[in-house]
Amino acid sequence: MRKAILLCTVGCALLLILQLSSCSEQKHHFDAVSAVEDSYISQLDTLISTMTELSQNADYGTHSGQYPAESRAILTDAISNANRYVLLIKYQDPQPSAGEKDRYLTVIHNAIDKFKGSIRTEDAETIPAELFVDGKTTQSYIDFGRSKDYTVFGETGNQSFTIEFWVKIMERGPYDNSIFLCTYLSNGTDRWRNGWMMYWRNSSGGIYRTTWGGILPDSRYGLWEPNFPAPPEEQWQHYAFVYSDKGLDGNASLRAKLYLNGEVVATQTNSNAAEVYNSSDYDNYDKPMTGFCRWVNMEKMEEGFSGYMKEIRIWKEAKTDDYIRSSYLEQTDIRGKETNLVAAWDFTSKPTGSDNQVLDLTGRHEARIIGTYKWNVIQ
Repeated sequence: MRKAILLCTVGCALLLILQLSSCSEQKHHFDAVSAVEDSYISQLDTLISTMTELSQNADYGTHSGQYPAESRAILTDAISNANRYVLLIKYQDPQPSAGEKDRYLTVIHNAIDKFKGSIRTEDAETIPAELFVDGKTTQSYIDFGRSKDYTVFGETGNQSFTIEFWVKIMERGPYDNSIFLCTYLSNGTDRWRNGWMMYWRNSSGGIYRTTWGGILPDSRYGLWEPNFPAPPEEQWQHYAFVYSDKGLDGNASLRAKLYLNGEVVATQTNSNAAEVYNSSDYDNYDKPMTGFCRWVNMEKMEEGFSGYMKEIRIWKEAKTDDYIRSSYLEQTDIRGKETNLVAAWDFTSKPTGSDNQVLDLTGRHEARIIGTYKWNVIQ
């Protein structure tokens, strides 16, 4: 009878043993009392660390010298296999033979070689396209996953960051807000507001607004919300938000700037040095960053719109006026390895693999497109 294919991953040893036993086609005996000292385990652990570092630090993209985004799955699968092999060596009785353990190492080394061999030797032929998401019913949106990279930008009182993207509204949803990009969450009271969001709001004929939570909730309900008149819809607009706890342009009270198409259009000043951006409650929730809608009071998805977004960048620094201007003019060539770039998605070409999963340029984050969407090819 062939050996069972064990699909269990690292976890509680006793639970793991039960899982391994229950999903086996052939019963094995496992020793959960003492871990096995084995040189193969050390070798596999080293390979897991090597693959993890390689996966996180590899340069992904469409240019020569970069790895295809889909190649990361080679390492992801190999890491999963290596963890499974470690568990087999530790707990299976009879223990895998030396020949079988050599095979484990060979499989992992082959995967690493396959990944390294996938590096591009010339620029890829891409299909220029724009990503349309039909988010007006909030059944369609982008799930960027949960990461401190999106929300935590240093120690409280010493945070600075920049969010920028292009957006084109085609149809707003039924709510007052049409959310572009959001990490902002609250618990429905004035005492806990965390993160940031950028959006269109139905006010004064339409405005673009940025909201972020502050550390002192007794002041302005812990909110800051600079805004400016909304530009025309059904046209691409470059929207950017720059923030610093320590102030901008040498002015300690100038905390934030909003930009439209490369120009400063709104600012936020605050002379209270203790009133700073709040990311301290990040660990209180498990919601992802979203595009085209947001989580309301941590309970339901609302406030979507239908349209397009592209060239999303999140920086762990306050970018300058000159940079924002050059970004609007598309004079920057972002590859993913830039200093203080923590996340970036282009959404300017149709993915060559699964078209609803897009790895960010840094290789650390993956966006999942949920619901109704379309890659509109640019002729």
